[in-house]
Amino acid sequence: MVSATKSLSLCLTFYLVVGISTGFSTTTSSIRHNAAAVARHPTDLAAKGGNKKKKASARTTKGFGAPPPKLEDVLSKMKTRTPDNANEVDCPCGSGKTHGQCCGPFLSGEKKCLTPSDVLRTRYTAFTWRNIKYIMDTTHETCRDYREDRVAWANDLNKGGMFDSFSFVKLDAGEEEDGENENESFIEFKVTLRANDNPTAGSVAVAGQETVISERSRFLRAGADEPWTYASGDVRSEVAGLEDVALNS
Repeated sequence: MVSATKSLSLCLTFYLVVGISTGFSTTTSSIRHNAAAVARHPTDLAAKGGNKKKKASARTTKGFGAPPPKLEDVLSKMKTRTPDNANEVDCPCGSGKTHGQCCGPFLSGEKKCLTPSDVLRTRYTAFTWRNIKYIMDTTHETCRDYREDRVAWANDLNKGGMFDSFSFVKLDAGEEEDGENENESFIEFKVTLRANDNPTAGSVAVAGQETVISERSRFLRAGADEPWTYASGDVRSEVAGLEDVALNS
């Protein structure tokens, strides 16, 4: 029989693996959320008429319909963890420099990621401070998290992809490894997360508990002078028994 402690650890691990990586996939999160909703209310679909099409009732403006929301407007309404004096504090990536001297210029768009390490460090900082736009901007189009509809993508990240139940404690990054050609690279790294005192709904994390997730990330670029982006990664946990299991495969 699995002990309660180990069971909790396993639950926490799979909750985190929803997408941890500095690509932090959110695909599994959406599936789990939808499945849980159906389990709680199995008759809802039938009660609401199943999959019957509903007549459109959207208000129109001069017969053309309401304009679609702009990404900038949607993002402006989402919360952030970025401090007001961000450029003056230590950068979350652990470089020892201030944010303004490190990841700041990347997140503001002043600099491009010209190395895979740039992508890894800046995405870690973006997740730490909840910069949703930067996560989307640095995701390669072949990544399974990538979406053409950036408004819908941003809403999904805001809803369940930014690790709101956890604080980012530390990033331990390895060396860059060459891929099959000069436009592919890999980095192995570890991320330490600590469960917050006020977890979000559905979280199984215990306040103050730290969990370490490992990943081997793949990065791609279009050419020698083009910026690197995050493409994919194999995620593993340090929970006993799962060290060699790719949890997001």
